[in-house]
Amino acid sequence: MRSGLARELWTLLRTRSGLFDAAVCLAGLGIFAYALAHVLTDPLAGIGVELFAVPMIVIVAQFPMVLDRGEGGIEVGFDSTILMFLLCTQPAAQALVLWAIGMILSAAMTQKRLQARIFNIGNGILGGAVAAGTLTLTRGSALGTPRELLAVALAATAYFAFDYLLSAVSLAIEEQAPLSSQLLQRGTIVAVACFVPFDSLGYLGAVLVRSSSWWVLGLLAVPLATLLIATRAVTRGSENARRLSVLFAAAERAQTLRDTREVVAALEEDARRLLQIDGIEVRDTPPGPQEIGAKVHDGGHDRYVVAPDKHRARSTAAADSQALEAMAAVSSDAFERLRLNDEMAHLARHDLLTDLPNRRLLLDRVEQALSASRRNQTRVALLFVDLDGFKPVNDRFGHAAGDAVLVDVAQRLSACVRGHDMVARLGGDEFAVLFEDVGSDVVTSACYRILAALMEGVEVNGHQLPLSCSIGVAYGDQGDTAQSMLRNADLAMYEAKSRGKNQFVDYEPAIGRSRLQRLELVEALRAAVSNKDIRTVYQPVVDTVSGRISGVEALARWRLDGRDIRPDVFIKVAEESGLVVPLGELILERASRDAQRLRDAAGGMVTVSVNVAAQQLREPAFVPAVERALARMGGTGLILEITERDGIGTDVVTSAAMQTLVDMGVVLAIDDFGVGFSSISYLQDMPVGIIKTDATFSAAIDKDERACALLSSITTLAGALGLSVVVEGIERESQLEHLIADVHARYAQGYLLHRPMPLQKLLRVVRDQRPAEQPAVPAAVKPAQPKAEKPVKPTKTRPAMAGMTEHRVKQAVRPPVPLAPELEALVAQAEALVS
Repeated sequence: MRSGLARELWTLLRTRSGLFDAAVCLAGLGIFAYALAHVLTDPLAGIGVELFAVPMIVIVAQFPMVLDRGEGGIEVGFDSTILMFLLCTQPAAQALVLWAIGMILSAAMTQKRLQARIFNIGNGILGGAVAAGTLTLTRGSALGTPRELLAVALAATAYFAFDYLLSAVSLAIEEQAPLSSQLLQRGTIVAVACFVPFDSLGYLGAVLVRSSSWWVLGLLAVPLATLLIATRAVTRGSENARRLSVLFAAAERAQTLRDTREVVAALEEDARRLLQIDGIEVRDTPPGPQEIGAKVHDGGHDRYVVAPDKHRARSTAAADSQALEAMAAVSSDAFERLRLNDEMAHLARHDLLTDLPNRRLLLDRVEQALSASRRNQTRVALLFVDLDGFKPVNDRFGHAAGDAVLVDVAQRLSACVRGHDMVARLGGDEFAVLFEDVGSDVVTSACYRILAALMEGVEVNGHQLPLSCSIGVAYGDQGDTAQSMLRNADLAMYEAKSRGKNQFVDYEPAIGRSRLQRLELVEALRAAVSNKDIRTVYQPVVDTVSGRISGVEALARWRLDGRDIRPDVFIKVAEESGLVVPLGELILERASRDAQRLRDAAGGMVTVSVNVAAQQLREPAFVPAVERALARMGGTGLILEITERDGIGTDVVTSAAMQTLVDMGVVLAIDDFGVGFSSISYLQDMPVGIIKTDATFSAAIDKDERACALLSSITTLAGALGLSVVVEGIERESQLEHLIADVHARYAQGYLLHRPMPLQKLLRVVRDQRPAEQPAVPAAVKPAQPKAEKPVKPTKTRPAMAGMTEHRVKQAVRPPVPLAPELEALVAQAEALVS
């Protein structure tokens, strides 16, 4: 404690203001010593009730009037009332001794800083000496006269003037400000007007003591207390108004602060202005002993604004604590505003689902990367990543499952690139990856890692689904912009899809021209569908037992500018552009109008199959369109082949549509069964009656025993489930022989049997095969067991162009593709069912 006081004194004496205040204190103590020496010659002579003046000085000193000066204030005490009483009842020396003792005790009991206490002791004693001298010189020898009252007023004025002037000089030195700025304070006139009348109460007390008993002084207690309390109320009311103004200003400034550091700095500054106390700080620890404070909420990081615990004329510690709480609330709102701004800015530039940068932020970064690459002569690469066949995941398992897959994909992409590379989500199932200062070898390696990471597949609701992506790569050139790079990467991605998906392609100018041609093809197809310039042909389905046609499949053909467009080309364009829905409706309408003529030509039961995209099942107008088609078909059986090779949704809308169609008498078939998303689970989830095996299953049945056994197992499983099977892709005589002898599949379709043909030719073929009494042979019934006798060979001769793939409304048969995961164990399942 002593060493701390010594350090504080040493620090004080090293400043000009400290030296001045110490000099004032020493001068005052000198006056006190001089008066005390005179008193000691006649100890306490004539002193009685005046001894109570010392504690009264201490009490009244706690109720000063504060003159604000912005950063601090001058306290004008009314303890000089007691000084006037002592000077009127005691000799000057004795009065100064008692006054000095009261000043020293008042300074000792206050919580003000050491420099202020030292100055107040000297200033009070010196002021008392000035008042004593003024009173001695002006009142004369007569007591209780108007002259004495006037002398008391002059003495009080002299005390106030000396106190005020000396305080102003001290503050001017400390703050290095002009003396005039300290003297011309707001409220000075009011203080003088209150101070002189207030001190006259001391003279009134002296008159009462001279003429009456000492207890009469008690009559002055009520007015004295009232005046002191009123002074305190005025002081603190003014202080509350000032603090409210500070809080309003702080709240207004808080709206302009731009970061956390500015908020903390403003909090410390505003808290000092609010309390007008030094030593205020913002820290992470709560207030300790002899401290007050308030918690400031900064998201997950709590701070505290802490100030010394002081009881002052202008305020109490409790009031200071409440003021800090209010200031903390202002700062907490500022922190919350900054946090919300940061969140809004983050959301505006990041994807809500994956928290990856979005398209806007990506394009900004690409522009910056291109500028840096031009300055530093480095290379920039941009990948456009699009998932293959993601839409059926949403359709089959719901959007929640699809969102989970997208989040998983985002994490895998981030794990495949460097830490400073940017992975962004562009929307839907599209992602982008930005590489800066990179070589083509790094980009190529990253593409292979991405392909491998997604090839691991994904588990959705207990189902292991295959997953892959197509990647377009664009490198930044001198004249590129962010938009052009993204467009080039997008074009390269579509080229990767057109080459079979699950691969990456570097952008070349030729790709851009190809994409432009593709866009032109989309518009031409749109016009053709709208103008009904699409032709319809039919490919028969043959009963291998009787050799006759049991049904036909309606197929689309398109001729543009005098040349035929391959079905696999324009059907894929239709799928990608959304034209597959109106195209499918057009084919359904044509087939339904031709059905009656076909039935008449066949002379009995015959079925018409129409390919339907899974997207059509979710269209509200589809079921009514099928109902109208059935009405036109005049009892001819309608089979709808669901041709969504990437998966068929089992959502509520799709399931309800399929059940409604079945209830109407429509037979549903799964086309291309066994590849892609098609799986055995479809046979349980959907009300299907027919499965059409993909041509890849029959391609090698005359060469590969395993292929023949697999197709036979599918047929056996379908028979056990009450489903008919149509085997596609029969193009060679040896295939047909194995189909009949080993696979035991009753229905077949392929170029060996019949090629697609226009309606008129189909009617002639059907009439030629029409027997005298045509038995009804529906395609969508449980197949009968093959007879022991040798099957009747088809009457149609073998086509000369053997080996060509069949063309269907969806697309041409693709090269062999991987089997669905569940078909790997199909043979074992089939054997178990049969046994």
